[in-house]
Amino acid sequence: MTDRDIIVEMRQMLTAQRAILQEAKTVMTGLERSLGDNNMQATDINELETIMSEIEQDACFLKPCDLDSWAQDDATISVLYEQKKIRYTENLKTLQFSNWHQFVRDSQAYCLSTGIEPVLPWEAILTDKDVAQIKAESYGEQYRWDKWDYIVVGSAGVLAFLTDVFWVAVPQTMKSGVYNGQQGSIVTEKLRSFKFPPSVQSWLEMKAKVPYDHTGGGDHRIDTFGHDPVLGFIMGVLDIIRGGATTIKRGNIAFESGLADPVMNPLTAMVTQFLHMLSDVATSKGLPVPFASIIRALKIGSFTGPSGRTHTLSSMILWMYHNGYDLRHFVTMGITPAVIEIILRAYLMIRHYSTHGEKKFLLADNPKYRSMLLSAHAVACAGNAGKIALMEGNPLAINYAEWLTMLRYLVPSLKYWMFDKHRLVMDHMLSINEQGWSELCQSSDDLLTRVYADTAPIFALGSESG
Repeated sequence: MTDRDIIVEMRQMLTAQRAILQEAKTVMTGLERSLGDNNMQATDINELETIMSEIEQDACFLKPCDLDSWAQDDATISVLYEQKKIRYTENLKTLQFSNWHQFVRDSQAYCLSTGIEPVLPWEAILTDKDVAQIKAESYGEQYRWDKWDYIVVGSAGVLAFLTDVFWVAVPQTMKSGVYNGQQGSIVTEKLRSFKFPPSVQSWLEMKAKVPYDHTGGGDHRIDTFGHDPVLGFIMGVLDIIRGGATTIKRGNIAFESGLADPVMNPLTAMVTQFLHMLSDVATSKGLPVPFASIIRALKIGSFTGPSGRTHTLSSMILWMYHNGYDLRHFVTMGITPAVIEIILRAYLMIRHYSTHGEKKFLLADNPKYRSMLLSAHAVACAGNAGKIALMEGNPLAINYAEWLTMLRYLVPSLKYWMFDKHRLVMDHMLSINEQGWSELCQSSDDLLTRVYADTAPIFALGSESG
């Protein structure tokens, strides 16, 4: 028997059970209504007993013919009682279970005998209240977007795109080639105008001498891992400790030793690395964007450059670095993802506290929040792709910071969709069941307490037992 057959049989069985429960509920409603008039019936019974006692006292004055009407009424009452008994017995019919197949056949027979469609949709078996509760408690419902979520996500993505076009633009105004006339970013221009005072610059250069600065060449900063703004605090520190340099030569990674005396203290190496980054960041060539050294090691791809020649990914990032695509422009590019983060995080915090009060705001653990951020950044990345197309395919228009940010949210989301979602759905269902059982046990305890309080005998201290 397949799972589909079992589901069909379960639906038939539940349909029959639902019909029986509805009939039982009708009967119980009638009984409750009758029991609700108990006070009036008790008064009538007391009055009837008073009348009967009076009749019994005067029984000597009665004749046999006086009781004929009573006998007829007694027979009528018996008939009415039997009719009511049959009616309630039929309504309270149950389906006995001995085995699954017999139970299914009895359910089918009951549905046919009472004219019920044997296979109703699941929604028809439940009440409207039950359906609403199930939908409200489902795992997907708590993470469902409403219209304001869509509006805010779309607005944040569009605003980020506008900042990418008008504020980020390209690192510098293009004055030649096929991209001639494209205007550079005014924000990057302001950042490039910042310089350390000559005395500070000289002190930094004197105090922060590193071995990977001696590899030679005007492109040594993008060709050494020590100058990478992120990897430098790992590879650069190791190079200072070892007195050498990890370089990229013709796309191959190599280590050159003996360039300086080794530094045995890791803390001193870390401070030296930081000071050297400061000494290079405000110079004419600046520092490359994060992970540019890894891209330099990738001899893949085929791109047509401004001159019409074919380039690899490695040569393209070098061309971009020569045209101002450095750490300062990376800071400018960070405006685009920052717009999304500020707008969405503010919105999410307001929505969270308006719904959950002072409950801790955990963005990383909430799939809805992550999906909203990912969607907004996806809109911004799509806008950046459009910006590149509008700027005739200029690679300098790539918003590297925005693509890295989207990747940051995409990887955890893929992990959630592929591995975590099923487990979280099951955990959510278990938590609902545990809560339901707890409420049922609590209600049962309360009911037993009330019954015991109403029916338990009262023992007075100091009284004599009979």
